[in-house]
Amino acid sequence: MCSPLSILSGVFYIRHLLSFKNAAMEILFWYNVIIRLMIKEVQKMLKKRNILVMPGVLAVLAVLAGCEKQTVAPEPEEIPSVTLESAQIGTDEATVSMDISADNEFLEKGDESGTVSAGDAEEIPVQEEEPEVPQVSEYTIVYTGDVCLQSGVTNTYRSSGVNGVIGEKLLQELTGADYTVINNEFCFSTGGAPEDKQYTFRADPADVSLLNEMGVDLVSLANNHALDYGTVALSDTFVTLDDAEIAYMGAGETVERAAEMITVDVNGYKIGYMAASRVYPTVEWNVLNRQPGMLPAYDPPYLAQVVEEKAKECDYLMIYLHWGIERAEHPESYERSLAQLLIDSGADAVIGSHPHVMQGVEYYQGRPIFYSLGNFVFNKTIGRTAFIRATIDMEAAEAAGADDLSDYVTWQMIPCSASGYCTEELSSPGDMEAFYNYMRSISYDVEYDSETGVLTDLTR
Repeated sequence: MCSPLSILSGVFYIRHLLSFKNAAMEILFWYNVIIRLMIKEVQKMLKKRNILVMPGVLAVLAVLAGCEKQTVAPEPEEIPSVTLESAQIGTDEATVSMDISADNEFLEKGDESGTVSAGDAEEIPVQEEEPEVPQVSEYTIVYTGDVCLQSGVTNTYRSSGVNGVIGEKLLQELTGADYTVINNEFCFSTGGAPEDKQYTFRADPADVSLLNEMGVDLVSLANNHALDYGTVALSDTFVTLDDAEIAYMGAGETVERAAEMITVDVNGYKIGYMAASRVYPTVEWNVLNRQPGMLPAYDPPYLAQVVEEKAKECDYLMIYLHWGIERAEHPESYERSLAQLLIDSGADAVIGSHPHVMQGVEYYQGRPIFYSLGNFVFNKTIGRTAFIRATIDMEAAEAAGADDLSDYVTWQMIPCSASGYCTEELSSPGDMEAFYNYMRSISYDVEYDSETGVLTDLTR
């Protein structure tokens, strides 16, 4: 350990440097180090009862304290003042409390007493710039219909992996999209009690990895199965999805969370996603009556008001609705009127599920309505299903300074089928043409390109 005399000489040298306005920040660091060395010296002296040396040590501390009076008021980025407030000497140990006031982040790296330790000398914080969000020329969004991880699906997944459930080409489509959305027709939980209904579905939370491998970014929980095992299981589902970093919409622990619009920023534009259900077995599933619960679509004026408010906060808004009659090829009249009301309220696209079969497509005010996408991953065999893809021409929209993205969106419907619990994209031209012919027969003034699946609004 250095003697008090050598420390004192160092102190005077530092004091000399501190008298200059442009002294380096390193000086302040070593100034602090000397203070800490002096404290240790005092502690040793007290333990050895070396009273004769104590006056000299205290004199050094006094010299250090005097430095404050000679410190020139700092200009921006200069060394801040250091004040030695007190030196309190006890019978067994010496303590020196320091008050270091500074605006510089360098001083904020010290220990709880406010001092800067030698180990912090190389840890001067550097404020990191926020990474720039990359600009994209186009943005793709994929929607599928009902996904239910019932036992046949999960057993296949565990034995054969994701390609046992999703064909390789289809998997590339799902994972290659910028954003993929499904209807989560079950709950993730091992708890809760089954509701009094014919069919109840739930999956082990560990199987959420299948959704991750499918490239799923967002799920709708506004359906007639998310509460099959009660509120406990629904809350478990929230936690499971959060842990898997998959967003959810249409249900929540509060009314506000159930009605929340999920948004994604793309090139300065905000894309919005919402979901609601007009199918559930009891009014207790309605989040307005009990929480947690799901956003209802039974009251059109209420839902229209919610949509109108959310539409003001984004540049393109899509609504996923659970509605209709199971196995019906055509939508109910209330579905068509509700979809039109929501578009009049600000929605740019309406996507439907629940009938478990494909239903037609209609355009209203240039906005598409997909009444039902059918089952996507559900039964062992699915004769006819599809995914839809929206491709937004961001480059053209930006060049035009567009506020409305609807004119820059191209919608496609890509036909699929399933066997052995594995859903695959159709590849045979004949099968694809048969699919599109069927869709033409049940749609409303909509044309389908048999090769690309691009939709055309024949009313415009």
